[in-house]
Amino acid sequence: MARRVVMQRFLLALTAVGIGLFALIKPVHIDDTVVLHVAQNILRDPLRPFAGDFFWLQEPQPLAKVTTNPPLVSYWLAPWIALTGYREWVLHLSCMPFILLLMWGMHRLATRWLGAEWAWWAVGWLVLSPAVIPGMNLMRDVPALSLFVGGLACWVEGLERRQARWLLAGALLGGLAGLAKYTALIWIPLVALYTLWRQAYGALGWLLIALLPIAGWSALNLWAEGEVHLLYLWQERRGSAPWGAKLLPAIVGLGASTLLWLGSGQWFRSALGQGWRWKVVLIVLAVAGVVWVHQVQFAGQPVHAQTLFWLVAGVIVLGLAMLGSLPEGMVSVSPFLRLWLVVALMASVWGVPFQAMRHLLYALPPLVLLLTPWVGRNSNLLLAQSALCLVVMAADYDYAVCYKRAAAVYAEMFAGERVWYAGSWGWMFYAEQHGFRKLLPDGRGLQRGDIVIIPERVYKGRMPPNLQQHLVLLDEMSCLPTVPLRTMDFRGAAYYALVRTNAPFRFTLRMDEPLEMFRAYRWMPPP
Repeated sequence: MARRVVMQRFLLALTAVGIGLFALIKPVHIDDTVVLHVAQNILRDPLRPFAGDFFWLQEPQPLAKVTTNPPLVSYWLAPWIALTGYREWVLHLSCMPFILLLMWGMHRLATRWLGAEWAWWAVGWLVLSPAVIPGMNLMRDVPALSLFVGGLACWVEGLERRQARWLLAGALLGGLAGLAKYTALIWIPLVALYTLWRQAYGALGWLLIALLPIAGWSALNLWAEGEVHLLYLWQERRGSAPWGAKLLPAIVGLGASTLLWLGSGQWFRSALGQGWRWKVVLIVLAVAGVVWVHQVQFAGQPVHAQTLFWLVAGVIVLGLAMLGSLPEGMVSVSPFLRLWLVVALMASVWGVPFQAMRHLLYALPPLVLLLTPWVGRNSNLLLAQSALCLVVMAADYDYAVCYKRAAAVYAEMFAGERVWYAGSWGWMFYAEQHGFRKLLPDGRGLQRGDIVIIPERVYKGRMPPNLQQHLVLLDEMSCLPTVPLRTMDFRGAAYYALVRTNAPFRFTLRMDEPLEMFRAYRWMPPP
């Protein structure tokens, strides 16, 4: 038995190291390019991080109208870029304090609310989720979650110990979470409600400190740009998907975020407590109802079986979290944890233009805390979740590195020529690192004989009219996978944009399906 436990811990540690290595060497990916562009602006003028135009979506626009997030992470990365340039491993390593803060905060909350024997289990279930480290990259979501959880942990300690320094630290960290990502501002009302629930009315005044970071940022906007960025997003942001098109993918994403629910069989009745029969019926009806609504919402679109699997898993895990109870003898904070879960889900549906795994992160800590006391010590299941996390990480690295390698190959192939490119995401970063020029919607600047490189899958925005009529194909390059899992193919997998009937990832044995297809052309209109 002891030998088996040692082997399980060894495999778990090995898997965690693998996840960390992939995280460290991962190329610039998806929205990392926006974060790094803002960091470049900060190095030029620290008071105007959103200066200038940026061609990210359909056409070049003022950067403040393109990005939906504040610039704390860009400010964090800017000094590292100034010192070491764009070495990926250095930039990823610089984000390590956020992971450590997340682990510490989750450990403190679990120790306080569940007991010390559950603390590291809760940390493992959260940090080794397929939604956390695989989606961290250089984006704002995991840093915001870390500040959110760390701030809440400090605040809870402050209330329990009645010490002002803990309340001050909590308010500062919680306020900075909102400066990392606007949706993290739910920290303030959530913590206010917890404080009222604990009847610690005198501590509410400290929450004013949590407003200082967002207030200072808004004042800087008003001074530098003439309008408050957060208010602009609140009033003018358009193009958001209907709530139903975000709620259903949110349930899919939550189902794929943890395997805790798979260990529920042996404790299902005990966890549900009194009235377990009607609760089971309610969960079954919810599963059937959500699947039916999903089919109606996306009628006429092919639904992948893996998407339905994670949709059912999401309903089950939410049902267990909302209807279950903490084991007798533990400090029960289930009403607050359920409130946290609901508020986080509302923020991920109402507060973002489309759904994604990273938008669901605030819902994971309460989900883990509610389910860990029943399933938490299942080391085999945690190892399985960690293995899933590792495979997702490897597959996403596989996809990200395609753009880095393609940019290097074409830079060498067309050395000395004028090269244009179409597309955003990490491809945009590496293309511009090699001196390629982004193809404008009107084709301005394009000259006869120029090279044009167009990836198939990456988001490209508006392309010049009649461009294809004058393109002569020179080269076609495919990027093949090495892992039997996809994270972004929009044929069932869309980790960073849970739209339509896609799941965050999908398993497939089709290793001949390209992750990306690149085509290089020469533009040859009539002279």
